[in-house]
Parts: sequence; structure tokens; C-alpha cells
Amino acid sequence: MYRHHNSDFLDRKEKKKMAEGYNPDSIFTPVAAYMQGVEVQAGERTIYVAGMVGVRPDGTLPESMEDQTEQVFLNIRGVLRERGMDIDNIVSTQTFVTTRDDIPGYREGRERVVGVGPNAPKWAAATITVAGLTNPDWKVEICTVAAKKD
Repeated sequence: MYRHHNSDFLDRKEKKKMAEGYNPDSIFTPVAAYMQGVEVQAGERTIYVAGMVGVRPDGTLPESMEDQTEQVFLNIRGVLRERGMDIDNIVSTQTFVTTRDDIPGYREGRERVVGVGPNAPKWAAATITVAGLTNPDWKVEICTVAAKKD
């Protein structure tokens, strides 16, 4: 299991954001690509992205979990870029999926946009399985917080 080191995280990210992600040694190692905590420094601009779903700009909805998740992250990126931020500035997500069976598809779709491995951005995250979302065709919805020091 990859253990994230704070100094590596800050070296890669300090030019893009000043939020510090960390995984305390006093608790368990993360079971996926996320940070146990993220501290946002005073003076950083913060964006709260509404629950985002995988609807394309033309109003269509992909069928697969992988494609819906990819579109969710592209939509999140669009909201962030509108205000001078990007995926690297995410500090927290809450992901809602409608079945545990779709979690591998969620991970694949996320990796298409976010990347994978030790150099991919990581943030505080929760993935929650729910009985359903507002539209029964939606498979995933993600609430996001991003921060950046100008």
C-alpha cells in the first residue's frame, strides 16, 4: 500500500496550492487514493462545487459508470477552471454511488481525469453508497471543495 509523505506532497503542490494533505501515523493507512486530512491555510480562496453529475454539455448522459464519472470530473474541472483553479486544487470530495458494484467503474472514470499513482492529486474523500440519486439514471454524484492561494 502506498504511504503518502507530506514533504513530497508539498514539494509537488506548493506552487499550485498551499493546502496540506496528510495521513497521520497514529491511524490506519488509507485504503484508496485519498488523504486522511487536508488543512487549508488562512487566506486561500475556496470554491464549493455543487453536487455534480455526469451530464455532458449537450445535455446527454453516458450510460456506464466509468463514462459518467469521467464526465463528472470534467464538469468539476470546468467549474474550477472558470475561477482559475483545477483538479490539483481539490481538497475534499463526497462521492455518492448507487451500488457498491459500480465502485471499480467509479475508480476507472476518476483515473481518466485525475490520473493514478503517487503523482496523482489526492484529497480528503468519502464514498457513500445510497439507495438512489434524484434522477434514476444518475449513477454517481460528487460534491467538491477546492482551495488556492493566489
